[in-house]
Parts: sequence; C-alpha cells; structure tokens
Amino acid sequence: MVNGQLLPDPVATLPVVAVLGDEYGLLGLALDPAFQDNGFLYVMYTHANGRGQLVNRISRMKAEGNQASGETVLLDGMPGANIYDGGRLKFGPDGKLYATTGDATNSQNAQDPHSLSGKILRLNPDGTIPSDNLFPGSPVYTLGRRNPEGLAFQSGTGSCSARSTAR
Repeated sequence: MVNGQLLPDPVATLPVVAVLGDEYGLLGLALDPAFQDNGFLYVMYTHANGRGQLVNRISRMKAEGNQASGETVLLDGMPGANIYDGGRLKFGPDGKLYATTGDATNSQNAQDPHSLSGKILRLNPDGTIPSDNLFPGSPVYTLGRRNPEGLAFQSGTGSCSARSTAR
C-alpha cells in the first residue's frame, strides 16, 4: 500500500499450491524486527514437492521498494495437507522466529519428536537452529499440537503459547 492505496502489482510471487481446501497456501508472514534496516520478510506456505505431495516451507525474502525477491529457503519439506497445516509466523522477544505446524491430518506425528508436524518450531533469523531448543539440532521447540492457529508471548516472561483448534 502507498498512501492508503493497494498497489496493482504483488509484492512477491511464490510457488504456492492451489487445489481444493482452505487451510493451506500462504499460511504466515512476519517482518524481521530490524525490517527498516534489512528489509527481510518471512513467509510460510504450502507447495508441491517433486513427487506432487503437499509440503510446507519457511523462506526469507528481501523487500526493496515495493518488491520482495531473493527467496532463501530456511526450512522445507514439513508435511502438508489440505487441512491442519498451522503456519503462523512470529518473532519472539528473544529475536527468534517461531512457526506453528499442524499435524497435517496425521495426529501421531504431533508427538513424534522426529516429525516437524504438530509443533512450534524455533529458528534463528538466518534459518539456523538455536542451541537451546528442546532437541539439540532440531527446530522443534514444543510438540503435541494438532493445528496451532495462533501464537503469543506472555509479557514479562516471554513464554510462548499457541491456540489450537479442537479435534
């Protein structure tokens, strides 16, 4: 938007999948806390992998003027489905990028620490894994989530919580 008017051209074009369903596609967007200085924006979206399966991806792009380009994939291949993809992105008070993932219709994955489904993930802004995550070398920050559709941090403590839909 410029002066309250929507621009005719998109800021970015992503390889988002377009099939029947309502809980996938462009799932989340977050601006870097230092956006005014670095122009980084983060997106999470559903796309089709090389085998035609739905998967979710977190990427960083750089906005310059009214355009964003230079997609850098930070995390890819998270199981996707036409429902229960989660996909909320938010920076925490610790400067880390948090992402919610749904169980992608496979509830067993939410409790599996090796699956990225049904979790809250935590990344450094460059896509690397914080050393103090729940499982060393893993982006998993919390597990056991069905389809977290909200993400908030408690004032004062920075504690992270997510709102999930009920089964």
